[in-house]
Order: sequence, then structure tokens, then C-alpha cells
Amino acid sequence: MYETFLERNTDCIRQTVDDAFIAQYADIAPESLTTLWKEVGLGIFCNGLFRIINPEEFQDFADEYNSDSFNKTVLPFMATAFGDIFVYANHSIIGDYVIYINVRYGTYKNLGNNIALLLNKCVFNKSILKAWFKVEHYAEIKDKVGLPQLDECLGYVPALALGGTETDDNIQILKIVPYIEIIAQSIGEFERIE
Repeated sequence: MYETFLERNTDCIRQTVDDAFIAQYADIAPESLTTLWKEVGLGIFCNGLFRIINPEEFQDFADEYNSDSFNKTVLPFMATAFGDIFVYANHSIIGDYVIYINVRYGTYKNLGNNIALLLNKCVFNKSILKAWFKVEHYAEIKDKVGLPQLDECLGYVPALALGGTETDDNIQILKIVPYIEIIAQSIGEFERIE
């Protein structure tokens, strides 16, 4: 299912997951997500721009900032190098979909439910990287600041939500979970964008 994604990520940093990890999410994750973990695992992909993450490390954030009470399940599964989070959601009325939470700007966008399409096509499309995810300058920033590890991200200091300015000079490598939690607490509620 994720052959194209793997073919385009030959220089990635991968970590396999075991059966216990898969079993932990068997009742709440869609088949496309469990297949992702089985075929791809966790790690850093797309020259560091995207990370397949352990949901457990980001679950408190996803639960706290899930603004739709009709979502029966929210499960974080991917992050950008900038600390933005992709969350699988199971909505009691409309079914499955992916939420892209842009932590930097305090916004979120509901995407379709096709995780394979997201990873095999969308993350390689320059127009989508710019319009949806606002990560078009990643390569230049990475060359200047460096590649964050799996538990790190590129963050603005001060954060944009705290009055920081969006310049490359204000970007540092930070621990991802504390960074997104501080920003989210400052923002309060994320704004939905189309």
C-alpha cells in the first residue's frame, strides 16, 4: 500500500514496530494506518520533512485540542519538521478523515480519509506542500539550522502565536512535544480553515 512512499524515501531513518505496538491500536486505528506502521514503521522521511510518530507521545495533545465532540477516536500518526500534527479521526456521523493541525499558525484543516494517497502523492506535491502545509521553505531552513531528530522540530522562537516573527533567523531546533503544548496552551482553540 505504501510502496511509492518507501521508494521515494530510500535515505530515511526508519524504526520498525512490533506486534504489541500494532495490537495496542488494533481496535481504534483504520486498516490503512496499521498497514502504514507494518510496512513503513516510525521514523523520519522526505529528507526530514515528515515523521511517522508514535501516537502515544502526542495523544494528550490530540485529545485536548480535538474540538469536535462527535469524534469517537483521534489518533496522531504523523508530524512535520515544524511540529504540525496529522491526526486520524473517526467521526460518529461522517466517518473517517485526517485532521492537519498547523501548530505554527493555530489552524487546522480537515483532509480526506485516504492516508495512502496522502503519503504516496500529497507529501511529494509542491503545490500541496505550499498551499496546505506551508512548508515550501523547509529545504533552505534545514540547510541553515539542521535536521531535527524524531523527538524534535523546527520552531519559531518566540513562537508565532506568542508574537514571534516568521523569519528564518527565529527558527531553532526544539523538543517537539513541549513546543507544541506551549503553543497550543497559548492559542487555546485552533481555527478551522478550508
